[in-house]
Amino acid sequence: MNAGTVCAAYAMETLTQKAVDLLQGKGRLLFLTRFGSDLYGTRVEGISDTDVRGIYLPMEAPASLEEACMQRAVHSSTSSTDKKNESTDEDMDLFPLERWLCQLLPLGNTGALDLLFAHSNASCTLYCHKGMESVFARALSFLNLSNGTGCMAYCQGQGKTYGMAGTRLGVLWRALGLLEAKSGRLRLEEVSEEIVQTIATPQYCKLAEDKGLVLAEQWHMGRTRIEEVLPRLQKTLQPHMERILEARENKGIDWKAMSHAVRAIRQQEELLATGTLHYPLACREELLRIKLGQCTFAEVEALISRGLASLEEERKHSAYVREPDFDAIFARTKAIRRLCSVNSNQQ
Repeated sequence: MNAGTVCAAYAMETLTQKAVDLLQGKGRLLFLTRFGSDLYGTRVEGISDTDVRGIYLPMEAPASLEEACMQRAVHSSTSSTDKKNESTDEDMDLFPLERWLCQLLPLGNTGALDLLFAHSNASCTLYCHKGMESVFARALSFLNLSNGTGCMAYCQGQGKTYGMAGTRLGVLWRALGLLEAKSGRLRLEEVSEEIVQTIATPQYCKLAEDKGLVLAEQWHMGRTRIEEVLPRLQKTLQPHMERILEARENKGIDWKAMSHAVRAIRQQEELLATGTLHYPLACREELLRIKLGQCTFAEVEALISRGLASLEEERKHSAYVREPDFDAIFARTKAIRRLCSVNSNQQ
């Protein structure tokens, strides 16, 4: 056994023991994997930190679906809470079995989805209880591929502070630009339909009954002149304007966060096309380019906008789209708990 293999085995044993120690008095470790860039295949030495996630079996079985959804995750981190992780930092998150299966997965939590298919990257798996095989073998039964709101919220959350298309700030920013290009003496009712059609984000931009505009919960009457609306939008955007403008010049952007948004879209595409996910991700080279800032903000924004729109079309035709039966999932967790309660070689 060479030195590299010895070090890897030692690191695996050390991380597993840390998880076991973290769960003392709380439950039993079921699954543990290197996560994040290690799992995806996008690690950058000197930049990427160590991210470890897993599943554990709480000591007490939940009596109801509602109780399962209230189970608490366990977290530890070597970083301080007021700054971003550095390459030497280590994060560990352990999720309770029933909450993972009954709530996080059916509601489209991106991190929960990664855990469901993480075993496909065997080099990252640190520990796996035999009882988890029954979960991995029926992965699709825990997912809700008919609803893309979880993925959309995650993707837009990564770029919302930059006024990315589809976000609240993005709608206000685009509405401001479109209205500034019009004569200030025009009334909203004369241009509102064009604005709504161009922005195409009904969540934050829609037509009011009087042909006015509802922009991010702000109501603007149809008879109001554009010159009266502009100061309102400018006031709302003012605290964010510097960051929005800098992003258009590719400055001050968290490229790692933007790469996560594209990753989530590519994962949904693979799931809808094949019914499964494989790690490391096939799109890792694309993600690395974004993570290293080798793309412009406009390019990544367009990738995300097009990707989210195409996912809705793919959902209509995918053979793997189904809605989860929450009660059936909760009933199934009881059998899974029994399997995972059996003693294993480590627990």
